[in-house]
Amino acid sequence: MRNLLEELPDQVFLMVKKEDLIAFADYIIQKYRQGMNSDGLNDTIVRTNVLDLEGAVQLTHLSKSCIYKLTSEGLIPHFKRGKRLYFKKDELEEWLTEERGYYLKDIEKQASDYVLKNTWKK
Repeated sequence: MRNLLEELPDQVFLMVKKEDLIAFADYIIQKYRQGMNSDGLNDTIVRTNVLDLEGAVQLTHLSKSCIYKLTSEGLIPHFKRGKRLYFKKDELEEWLTEERGYYLKDIEKQASDYVLKNTWKK
């Protein structure tokens, strides 16, 4: 298979109409405004460190009803302005990672520590 790029001249001239350039710039601006930030959250939802309900759904991957239930029970960090719920991104991230699951190795260590501390004397 031949490589067509190697056959192109070193300098290629391209003529672009002004209207096409403007349309392309508008397209780029629109995509930027709708773009995703590094966390995968929509930039229009993220306001510095504060997320609305949609942002919390995207960050936690929980349903809206689950988040409403957690907020009503006081189990998830949040605050309200009027009827709207808001969440601090860093608090949500901390909440997501605060309860670590136990691995078999951890359970075995806890069991052996318990046995060593609670030996029965006869």
